Amino acid sequence: MGVGGAGVSALARVFLARGDEVSGCDQRESDTTAALEDAGVRIFIGHDPEHVLFQDLLVYSGAIKSSPELEAARAMGVKVLTRAEMLAELIADSDSIAVGGSAGKTTVTHMTGHILTEAGFDPTVLVGDGSSARAGRSRWLVAEVDESDGTLVLHHPKRAIVTNIEFDHPDHFRDVEAVQDLFALFVAALPADGVAVLSADDERTRSLETLARRVTYGFSEGADYRCEDGRPFAIHHAGRELGRVNLRQPGRHNVQNATAAAAMALELGVSFADVAGALERFPGAHRRLEFLGVFQGAPVYDDYAHHPTKVRATLQAARELRHRRLIVVFQPHRYSRLAALLQDFSRSFQAADRVLVLDVYGAGEDNPTGIEASDLADLIPNAVYVGSFERARETLEGLVGPDDVLLLMGAGDIRKLGDELAQRI
Repeated sequence: MGVGGAGVSALARVFLARGDEVSGCDQRESDTTAALEDAGVRIFIGHDPEHVLFQDLLVYSGAIKSSPELEAARAMGVKVLTRAEMLAELIADSDSIAVGGSAGKTTVTHMTGHILTEAGFDPTVLVGDGSSARAGRSRWLVAEVDESDGTLVLHHPKRAIVTNIEFDHPDHFRDVEAVQDLFALFVAALPADGVAVLSADDERTRSLETLARRVTYGFSEGADYRCEDGRPFAIHHAGRELGRVNLRQPGRHNVQNATAAAAMALELGVSFADVAGALERFPGAHRRLEFLGVFQGAPVYDDYAHHPTKVRATLQAARELRHRRLIVVFQPHRYSRLAALLQDFSRSFQAADRVLVLDVYGAGEDNPTGIEASDLADLIPNAVYVGSFERARETLEGLVGPDDVLLLMGAGDIRKLGDELAQRI
């Protein structure tokens, strides 16, 4: 249930690849449900108790609190698990690597899985971008784990990567200390014969304590696996340069991401040559500065950034692309996040030349504070509130030229606008 979501759809793909009979339902059709249907998943739109007839297992999105299917499944004795609980079972039954953090975990999961796949580990890889999951035949599992609702502590992997710890998901956490406490519990539960790969560039992550072998990575001088600026970039370990990595994805944050994945793979015995080769061939994660096409001569990119730190990192990466102006269309995600981080958001667009702000994608949230997207636009220099996709298109038609880069950002449905624009060549 909620099969159109990134987490549930990834599980559906893995079960399907393993030979299970898989069906799913969601409130509305989407590119994800269409792709799953093409792959062999029976898709139903809407909710109906009959969906659970003759089923052995019901997995549902944590966003679903109650439904006719859940009530019917429990009444019939069908096993019922949340997405997080199902993932926890997979992690517990596998030789697992869990990847968490406030930012970067999707790309690091995909990179780690890609390296291990090319190195012959044949892992199952569960990536939160909704399209990069793979089902391997070995016991190895690389999985993105989510802190947003506190279910992170359900997972008990043998190895983990933590990218950073920041305040996000104010609908669940009171402050950044509460987020850090959750990650502390997660890392402390790693076994003594496990591995914890932790960012040396983030103070909160660096301070985490664990019984597992503790390995740090990043630009910081004291990191066990230290990366350098520049392209290709060098990775150092134990006082010597291991070699250089020619990464296609722009951005300093992607150098950090690649170093995290490299550190875990190297700790597992993969050679540096194989690590560097795999990262050079890494295709990029879905909706992470993803090229969509061209609009009025300008390349169009799409990105999932929905937190101020992610926005800044993505804009810095986009600045490495050749262009005259960087024009951004931003869709705020959740009223609670915009209200809690409004001032930080207002300072995160400094690298953009022009910013168009769409209405908030509420994700089903109420708006008790009365915050609106126009409040953010008023605080950003060179920004204008456009509200709807239609008004955004009209504004872009009179604004975008061949020497520009057009970047659309947000965790809601802004990708639809990007797909429409990129087709209008």
